[in-house]
Amino acid sequence: MSDKLHQLLIQQLNLVDGPTLWIIDENLSAAELQSIHPHPHLVALTNRYDVQQSLQQAAVQVNLTDFDFSQWPEHSFAKIIYRVSKERALVHHCINHAFSLLKNEGQLLLLGGKQDGIKTNARSASAVFGSKANSKKHGIHYLVTIQKSAGAASEPDRDWLDSNDYSNLRLCHSDGLEFLSKPGVFGWNKIDRGSALLVEQTRELFGSAQQGELNEVLDLGCGYGYILLATQDLPFRSRTATDNNAAAVLAATANFARQELAVSVTLDDCGARLKQSFDLILCNPPFHQGFASSRELTEKFLQQIHRLLTKDGQALLVVNQFIPLEKIATDYFGSVETLCSTESFKVVALKYAKTRKR
Repeated sequence: MSDKLHQLLIQQLNLVDGPTLWIIDENLSAAELQSIHPHPHLVALTNRYDVQQSLQQAAVQVNLTDFDFSQWPEHSFAKIIYRVSKERALVHHCINHAFSLLKNEGQLLLLGGKQDGIKTNARSASAVFGSKANSKKHGIHYLVTIQKSAGAASEPDRDWLDSNDYSNLRLCHSDGLEFLSKPGVFGWNKIDRGSALLVEQTRELFGSAQQGELNEVLDLGCGYGYILLATQDLPFRSRTATDNNAAAVLAATANFARQELAVSVTLDDCGARLKQSFDLILCNPPFHQGFASSRELTEKFLQQIHRLLTKDGQALLVVNQFIPLEKIATDYFGSVETLCSTESFKVVALKYAKTRKR
């Protein structure tokens, strides 16, 4: 998040004077989150494990779910603060529930930039609330305030936004694969081209392996579980999958159960809770945090892979061509090899080689 937008958010959080819900996904860094001052009337809701951990360190009340608002009755909050998300279905889901959760005369505060779709989101929220949005520009960012009128709750016909049934898993089909997924998961209703390339390289390297030759495999940042689903015929002794996103873990767990594939699935911050080591780590790491690209995320994944990989193991990562993974990875691994490249993606193999560099 930009410094200006962060300051704007902090200002609003510091003005809490009644029951307030703060909806947050992935747009703040750990340092920014830990700078938030707790307030007895403030509670945060997030779908990200790392966000929950950072807010708990700051002593801020926080609930970790896939944006499940059912834990609170209607009219619970005087104010709801939301830095808009990237995904339209999630934004609509949050705005719809914000109307129900706000008290009469309560306020929904939306923050974001023009490039984030804040103006469109403001119009959408106004349609739900039946109230005019008050937009204030702060540089390139906006603070939008929409008030719930006293008579709004009694209106029988409300123009709810289409959230694409955000809360529920549904059966998806893509390139011959049938799987369960939902909005809120990266590439939720398709096979990501980068992940498909990673699977192709994994099968090329290990497709002829015999039973007992392959040991522990980890899918670091598993999404709905595509990589382990697509390699389920390979004779791994054990499979582990982890993701930072509550929606992804929900979908992956359901997919593995549906295929009767034994996988240990954890909701975690880049595998930080894992204690064991893995002979093979497969990873399609994110390179965005919210609306902004982040080299720090690439570094974070490499650090964890360095910690989790066995001495003689290897990690296969697929990234966009513009990510300088090979250069960054040499700080952590003695062997860095680009296995294949397409116009958009590349698969890079990492090994400790003879000695660890760090």
